[in-house]
Amino acid sequence: MGQETKVTMANKGMELSQAKEALQQKAEELEAAKSAVEKAEFARDIFLANMSHELRTPINTILGLNELILRESQEEAVKEYARDIRQAGNILLALVSDILDFSKLEAEKMELTEGIYDVSSLLNDLINSISVQQRRKKLDLVLDIAQDMPYKLFGDEIHIRQVIGNLLSNAVRYTEKGRVTLHVSWKELPKDSIEIFVIVKDTGIGIREEDIPKLFHAFQRMDSTARSKDDRTGLGLAITQRLLEMMGAKLEVQSVYGKGSAFSFRIVQKIVDREPLGDFEKQYRDSLRSIEDYHEKFIAPMGRILIVDDNAMNLAVAQGLLKGTRLQIDVASSGEECLELIKRKTYHLICMDHMMPVMDGVQTLHAIRELEGNPSRDIPIIALTANAVAGARELYLKEGFQDYLTKPIDADKFENMLIEYLPSNVVYMTNNRDISDEYEQTREEGEFDIRESQLYLMGFNLRNGLRYMGGDKALYGKVLQDFHSILHEKETALKDFLQKGDMPGYTIIVHSLKGNARNVGADDLADEAFELEKMAKAGQLEDVTVRSPILFSMMSTMRNSLRVYLETEDAGGQTQKQEPEESVCTITEEEWVRALQELAARLDDFDGESAAIKLRELKRYERPETDKKMLRLCEKAIKDYAYDIALEVVNAVL
Repeated sequence: MGQETKVTMANKGMELSQAKEALQQKAEELEAAKSAVEKAEFARDIFLANMSHELRTPINTILGLNELILRESQEEAVKEYARDIRQAGNILLALVSDILDFSKLEAEKMELTEGIYDVSSLLNDLINSISVQQRRKKLDLVLDIAQDMPYKLFGDEIHIRQVIGNLLSNAVRYTEKGRVTLHVSWKELPKDSIEIFVIVKDTGIGIREEDIPKLFHAFQRMDSTARSKDDRTGLGLAITQRLLEMMGAKLEVQSVYGKGSAFSFRIVQKIVDREPLGDFEKQYRDSLRSIEDYHEKFIAPMGRILIVDDNAMNLAVAQGLLKGTRLQIDVASSGEECLELIKRKTYHLICMDHMMPVMDGVQTLHAIRELEGNPSRDIPIIALTANAVAGARELYLKEGFQDYLTKPIDADKFENMLIEYLPSNVVYMTNNRDISDEYEQTREEGEFDIRESQLYLMGFNLRNGLRYMGGDKALYGKVLQDFHSILHEKETALKDFLQKGDMPGYTIIVHSLKGNARNVGADDLADEAFELEKMAKAGQLEDVTVRSPILFSMMSTMRNSLRVYLETEDAGGQTQKQEPEESVCTITEEEWVRALQELAARLDDFDGESAAIKLRELKRYERPETDKKMLRLCEKAIKDYAYDIALEVVNAVL
């Protein structure tokens, strides 16, 4: 091989080596660029989640407090202002949601979420979403819904709801007089599928032909001379078109400038149940009768829930929304405070915010589940969060929450969720009765005049007590008897804790007394207990010592008066005969300890019925007076559903 050939080959080898190095460098640059893009996308997703939370939190406060104004104000002018606030707040909320969705679509992060859904429920929610503004503008709403359409389908309900919702919202927004029409028809397809045809028509401002293509470009407005007064830079139709494309559909537009518009699309869904939808318009018109007339769906005066949120206004909103349910509500402003509360008190349910400083909602949830000796370890925990980005629901359920509710809180959905997860024995359904009106009618009928006077003289507000019981006179009488039976035990327990200087123990009992007194309308006693509870929580032993005798005197006087009242309540004015005591048995100390441990385990599992059975068994044994007293305290606590207190009583002697 010649020298020249060797040089040539060497040069080619160098060129090849340089090419490989260049390719390697290019690959590294591409990898670095890819990594940078991924980091940027991750940072964007984090930003979107945080932005969702930070914007939705104040909106939640505004809309929640505004809802309370609508419920409680008797002045029509004030309620009109509140309706305007609700409308503006919902527009702002829609804008936040639009920005998040558009960002996801641009990043190709939006995913379809298919499942089974009820067509009637879908349509009802969509109509309700525009009903306030539609009625305010005095527009006719025409519902042309096929009655023979299958009522249960399989598809992406979330995004179908969003698409139709955008079209209806725009129709109402750009129509000042006339009507808005929702047309839904269908036709059969092979393989148990149907094609749904949806049209939303209005008699509004219409769109110039040359402006129609602009509808689907983000942040573009139409002819300013014809715009609605509440128009905003829009993303709705741009998002609507992209979502329909994802679902294999297309948005069609027909419009006559100055006369109105029609937006339509066809979409394929699978049939789950062929039972026909029925007359949806009639069903909806019937539901409108009480849309502005709020009644709590249930009351639960013995129900105990804990709401955890680092925002004080959010706590106030949640408490206000549930005020009519008579629930015993505690609040905590941090995960740490939540953990301290559940160590000392049993709850039926916890509502937990997600994004909190130091310890967020997910971390707090895991800490609750892992905390040994925690009476609330296995109760349902619901996530209340402003994080509404895609996949949030799946995240919370995967982490261990029983359910998930997005802020701003929908009061109706909130109540339905509580009805589902609270123990059935503490929930009393109102069946949409107005409890206040019902009680006033009872008073007008004169059924309680004499007895009511006696109770008022004793310090009971029968009106409030009966309201807390949902107007159920028999239930009120039973709770009144239970209240009499626990007064002595609670007074004894409070004195014992006070003598020991145990403020945490004192706080637990006086808090329970406050709730019990409030339930039967003993408002003065409840107020005094509340003041002492605040002092005890702050560790003010000296102040509690000085003020407690006032509480004890009130309890003693009320107990004695109530005893006479209940005795005369018995038929014929005779006191009830005591049941004969069961035969007394003996038990060894070792067996006694094992029996108490079994009772403690049942209480720890919130198995009140099983614990009560075990307690009756224990009462048959011959025991010292201290053990008998312990069993009496435990029995009263179980009657009051205060399983945490009963557990503490049992553990104190183990």
